[in-house]
Amino acid sequence: MLQMANYEFIRKQHILLGKPIRQISRETGYSRQVIRKALKSTEIPVYQLSKPKPKPVIDSVKPIILEWLRQDEQAPPKQRHTATRMYQRLVDEYGFTGGESTVRRYVRQLRVSPPKAFVPLDFPPGRFAQFDWGEVTVLLHGKQVKVQVFCMRCTYSRKIFVKTFFHQKQEALLQGHVDAFAFFGAVPQIVTYDNLTTAVKKVLEGKNREEQERFVQLRAHYLFESYFCDPGKGHQKGQVENLVKFAQKQFFTPVPNISSLEELNHFLLEKCISYETTTVPRSSLTVGEAFVQEQQIMLSLPPQPLDCCRVLSVKSNTLSMVHVEKNAYSVPVSHASRELTCKVFAERIEVYHGNKLIAEHERCLERGKELLQYDHYLDLLLIRPGAVLYARPLHQAGLPPIYQQFLEKCRHRPGGMKEFVRLLLLHREFDASLVEESLGEASQKGMFQYDAVRQLLFQRTLPEHRLPQLSLAEDSSVPRIQVKAPDLNQYNRLLQKRSVVH
Repeated sequence: MLQMANYEFIRKQHILLGKPIRQISRETGYSRQVIRKALKSTEIPVYQLSKPKPKPVIDSVKPIILEWLRQDEQAPPKQRHTATRMYQRLVDEYGFTGGESTVRRYVRQLRVSPPKAFVPLDFPPGRFAQFDWGEVTVLLHGKQVKVQVFCMRCTYSRKIFVKTFFHQKQEALLQGHVDAFAFFGAVPQIVTYDNLTTAVKKVLEGKNREEQERFVQLRAHYLFESYFCDPGKGHQKGQVENLVKFAQKQFFTPVPNISSLEELNHFLLEKCISYETTTVPRSSLTVGEAFVQEQQIMLSLPPQPLDCCRVLSVKSNTLSMVHVEKNAYSVPVSHASRELTCKVFAERIEVYHGNKLIAEHERCLERGKELLQYDHYLDLLLIRPGAVLYARPLHQAGLPPIYQQFLEKCRHRPGGMKEFVRLLLLHREFDASLVEESLGEASQKGMFQYDAVRQLLFQRTLPEHRLPQLSLAEDSSVPRIQVKAPDLNQYNRLLQKRSVVH
């Protein structure tokens, strides 16, 4: 193949010096065909193979590699062949003598992704919504905590709903749907999902799925239909995937510093509402205006929301605790050693005796924890006041220091521990803040008795127990009352009459 410098030499010989092609061919040894090509083009010459070079080592195993790649399409992403694994199998199973780099190079060529391209889509109003989970980090009481982000988007109006949970368990999935539908004020006719295990029990052929029973209950309650993407094809619900990224960037950047998940969800609800002023792509309508059109076509909400809980039969032990998911939750001592029913919600635990709610706790997602409410044990402590100093529920309660101050005073007098339990029982009648204020006032006055604290509480809450606060100012508007002095001479007259009789 001619170099570019030879092209230059030939062109100068012919164009500048006027030599004919025949003479240049004789002097240089190049064929007249090559010389004519050089005279026609100034492009840099590129060598092109008339046919690919044979690669006998890799050619013999190409069909095997192609078959493995085809099988990988049906395998889970984390269980597919790497080029290194293919090389190991080729050596072990087929006696391959080539190098690993040869296999890697060939596999790389086969795995070159085609350029990304998508079909523009339009969705009719009221028909479709898409759901997906996201994950973010927040600062909860100054500590980094990962929370799960429930995202749902109506595909026509682009109306969004975003809420956080501590987990992606089925109760959270169901509760997220109930809250989203309540926020929309209506139900989309079809909701698109990944093949998440909290909704799908088994992926069947084609679009068929065996769904989880409680997810079917959700669909039956709200009457929408579910549509599941092909496995590994999350882009089939691109709108909500974009919402997850949008929320992570716009709602959680910088990292929120919060005191509770309730506070964070209130903030997110405000963001969802303010998003309604956003203009819908390729439209002059805002999200809010487009949703007005969409809402009329969506399904109506049922009269009552679905109770999003898992119901368990439990039995309390002699310590008045029930065990749920490796954690212990207290119930009132009057229900110790009883058959009870527990409702497990996304964020709380409710315990029932028959149809009566007897205990409610914040749900704990750790393991091996005890969640004890001291009020559940006060009736027993009233009978056994000697256990107050060692009662684990009281240790866990984290009562304000004023209670410890009263406890120190009570423990050194007869009946003092029972009196302290009665002080705690005041929480059943009065707000905790009022009790604490009354304890503080009683402490200042040196009155460390139950009766004194109760009287102070009455003064704070019941008008008939309040003492009038009289002003001593000179301009007081309090009316003056004058009382006539009694006539004491009447006693003298009485004595005189008595002496006359005698």
